[in-house]
Amino acid sequence: MGRTPWIAAAVLMLSLGAGAQTSGPPVLDEALDAPTRAHIINEFAHRLTELHVDGPRAKAAADDLRQRLARGEYNDQLTARALAIRVTRDVAAIAPDRHTYLEFVPYDLGDERQRPPPPSPATDNYGMRKFELMDDNIGYLKITRFAPLDRGALDMASRFMNQAADCPALIIDLRDAGGDSQEMAALLSSYLLVDRRSWFFRDKQIHLHDQIDRAGRVTQEYWTWADVPGKRFGGRKPLYLLVNERTSGAAEAFAYDLQQYVNRAVLIGAPTMGDARVGAKQRISRQLQTSIAITRASNVITRYNWEGGGVQPNRMVAPSAALDTALQMAQAAIRQPSQR
Repeated sequence: MGRTPWIAAAVLMLSLGAGAQTSGPPVLDEALDAPTRAHIINEFAHRLTELHVDGPRAKAAADDLRQRLARGEYNDQLTARALAIRVTRDVAAIAPDRHTYLEFVPYDLGDERQRPPPPSPATDNYGMRKFELMDDNIGYLKITRFAPLDRGALDMASRFMNQAADCPALIIDLRDAGGDSQEMAALLSSYLLVDRRSWFFRDKQIHLHDQIDRAGRVTQEYWTWADVPGKRFGGRKPLYLLVNERTSGAAEAFAYDLQQYVNRAVLIGAPTMGDARVGAKQRISRQLQTSIAITRASNVITRYNWEGGGVQPNRMVAPSAALDTALQMAQAAIRQPSQR
């Protein structure tokens, strides 16, 4: 009889210990009192007004945030996660874009040791998923993301484009592709473009697009490369790009620039996501940071971009049928003597 309580206690301790081992660390969620909420909202509104690329719309969103704060609409948002969800929703109702929001992170922004390590860019071949030859030796390149341009990414891009160089036509699949590296987009464009503005004077580099701030100042220019490693596909053979509603960011810049430059590429599929801006993030509290769109793309030919409406395909088809459509168009094109 005397041993029964001890055995029960031991079993309880073991079960508690097992539960502690299987459960993960608790997710932090910063508690916010009224003064802290007011500071976060007023500071976010200030940053919107000062930094956002669309000044009038950002001011309207900032004024709306302050009015909601004054009416007590944020009194029930007692944690960082809850406030981020509500504020982001309110801002998006007036100034919608993929780079403007209040972001909650499940760790302390002030402690570098808690930040998750960035994924290795080499794990997915820097976004270069695969290259293969289809019927009639038509090249097919699948890109899943436009990775930051470092030495490894440059080598991978040159390797894949080298395989495509001798193909009579090329299909590049950008369905679901994203990424922020417009530098990678410019590099890949260098394999696919030549200056076609004059038969006598040809530039080795082509100006593709710029990023412009709210005052109209150019903050970044994007040009093709004068020299690239490996062989070029060239600027005249048939080129087809597959796009869908999840094609975003640098993939959209790549598609839009090639479409606009003397109709270099034929786009097939559905309109893209419509993300032509670049954002910047700043810490605002222990677990919150602001993200604000600070520049917009401007193509040098159209002086316009694809924000909101997306890049529009030349041939609108269901994305699932885009590859078959492109292959048929490529086969027809290479059988025309003028396209060889």
